[in-house]
Amino acid sequence: MGAANAASDHPRSPANLIARTVWLEISRREEYFALLILMGLYLVFAIGARLVGNTQPEAVALMLNMGLWFSATLSALLTLVTSVRLIPAEIEARTLYPLLAKPVTRGEVVLGKFLAVSSAGCLCLLVFTALTSLTWAAEFPMPGQDMLLFAQAFILQAAALALLGSLAMLLSLLAPKAPAMLVAGFLYFAGTSALNVLRSAVGSSSLASGIDWTLNYIPHFSKLCLFQRFTDGASALPWSDFGALLLHALLTTFLLLTLAARAFERRVI
Repeated sequence: MGAANAASDHPRSPANLIARTVWLEISRREEYFALLILMGLYLVFAIGARLVGNTQPEAVALMLNMGLWFSATLSALLTLVTSVRLIPAEIEARTLYPLLAKPVTRGEVVLGKFLAVSSAGCLCLLVFTALTSLTWAAEFPMPGQDMLLFAQAFILQAAALALLGSLAMLLSLLAPKAPAMLVAGFLYFAGTSALNVLRSAVGSSSLASGIDWTLNYIPHFSKLCLFQRFTDGASALPWSDFGALLLHALLTTFLLLTLAARAFERRVI
């Protein structure tokens, strides 16, 4: 059964109950407070800059860009680390057996854990982005910055987190945790640049068309990360482009979740 078929509209569906349990686990893990500390350091630095009167447009743009980058990066790290270790950790600890002994499918387990990590990442993004915006409320938005693009960037960033969560969860079921985290993290933070270098290296060789076709099926997270574009003062995306990016991210997430559910069903635990 695919992960999508495991969903239920009932508030007490197995997927929702599993998501709630994972949420409690996330809230209790001390290492996640490190993300709050890092964001807190930025806020202290930004508030200090405001108190000393450093509100020149260039400085504000730099600090705003830094804050939005921190918001996106820290929420991605939360999503990545949690997604990669959830199911493998439970397999190692043998805590999945009581859950699977109940009328719960493995697809529902995958879906429930995905809902938890993606929503946790999106909440982290929302809180950190709001704190950054409020810190510079008097100058936000700056002249030339498009708030429609800001809204588009936030939505696409949330979609990128969901895509990252589904990718990391799939890789964690196919490989050990460390390689899975490295591959997923590499694709998120440096994947597009590396793929462009590979395309340039291949050039016009006989393998170019086949390699280019293959690379098109690898998620390009940079296309969904637009906060830099917003702080640079670019205009909003046309609705057709925005819709295409969002639809592509959602469909790819659905596909990766389905593959993760199938991989989990085939795995012997």
